[in-house]
Amino acid sequence: MPEPLAPWWRDAHDAAQLLASSLDAAAGQAGREGVYTPPPGSAPPRRRRRPGSLRHLAEVIRTHRLTPGISVDKDIVAKVLAGDLRHITDPVLVVGVARAAHLIAEAPFDDADAQRLAVASARIAALVEAAEQADRDAPALLPAARATPERREAEPVVLEATVTVHRPGRRRRRWGIALGSFLVVLSCTTAGIFMARPNTATEAACRDGASGDDIIDATTSVFADDRATRLNPTLDFDQMNGSARYARHQGRTYYWGRAGSDDHDPHAGGTRVRWRIGDSPWRSCDRVLAVTERKYVHTPAVATTIAGAPVTLQVCLWRDDPRRENCTDEVNTG
Repeated sequence: MPEPLAPWWRDAHDAAQLLASSLDAAAGQAGREGVYTPPPGSAPPRRRRRPGSLRHLAEVIRTHRLTPGISVDKDIVAKVLAGDLRHITDPVLVVGVARAAHLIAEAPFDDADAQRLAVASARIAALVEAAEQADRDAPALLPAARATPERREAEPVVLEATVTVHRPGRRRRRWGIALGSFLVVLSCTTAGIFMARPNTATEAACRDGASGDDIIDATTSVFADDRATRLNPTLDFDQMNGSARYARHQGRTYYWGRAGSDDHDPHAGGTRVRWRIGDSPWRSCDRVLAVTERKYVHTPAVATTIAGAPVTLQVCLWRDDPRRENCTDEVNTG
C-alpha cells in the first residue's frame, strides 16, 4: 500500500490532476469528433487509425512543431495526460498537447486558452517547488530526541550452561545453507517488487460468485469507450496499447480493460480484469489479443458491487513475447 502523501504534496497532485482532466477532456473530444490524417510524406496506415490517440497527438505535435525545442512521443503525451509532475509542469508540453487535441477536433483554441493553461502549469511547478522545500525543511521541524539517561554498566551475569561443540565443517555447511536460503528469499522478494505482475495461476474463473448482470461479457454492445472514463495513466508499453475504463449502466458502475498492438510491429497478448470481494481469492476475466488482430479487444465489464458487497478491481495489459504485464493500482470500491 502506498504511503499517504504529505499535505504539501497533496496540493501539487490535486492541481496536476485537475489540469490533466482538462487536457484529457480535450483529447476525448478529439477522439470523438476528429479524423486521423497521417503526417505529410508518410505512407498511409495499413488499417484505420483512431483519431485522438496518444500516437496521433504526438504526430500532430511533431508535424506542426507545437513544442519547439522538445521532442515528443506518445509516452510523453501519456505522462502529460496522466498529470505526471515532471511533465505537466512544463507549459510548452501542456499547451502543445492541448493545441494538438483542438487541431484534431477542429475546435477553437486561441492565445487566451494557451495562456490559461500555461499559468495553470506554472502554478503546479510552484507548488512542486514549495513541496520540495517543505521536504527539506521537515526534519528541522521535528522535536529533538530526548536524551537517554546514562546507565551504569551492569555486572556480567554468569549462568550455568551446557556448551555444545560443533565441528567446523558442519558449522560452515549450516551457515552456507542459511545464507543460501536468505539469498533465495531476497531474490524472490526483489523479483516481486520489480515484476509487479499478478500470479494468475491460482485465480478463480471470471464468473465465480457472480450472477446475472454482475459481469457483462459483451462489453462493446453495452459500453462505448469514448463515452467512458479512462483511468490514468494508460497501460501502454512498447508495442502494446491498452487502458482501463469505467462507466455507468442501469444504476451500476462497471470496469473493463482493452488491449491493442501497434500496426508496424504487432504482438500477441491480452488484457484482464481481476476482481475479488474482501479477502476472497482473485477472479480473472481475460481477453486474448491475437497477433493478427488489428482492432482492440475488450474484457468483460465487472460491476463494483457483486452479491451486495463492494468489489476490489485491477485491470492489466500483457504481451506474450517477450513476456511483460502492466497493471493499474487496485481499485477498492468499498
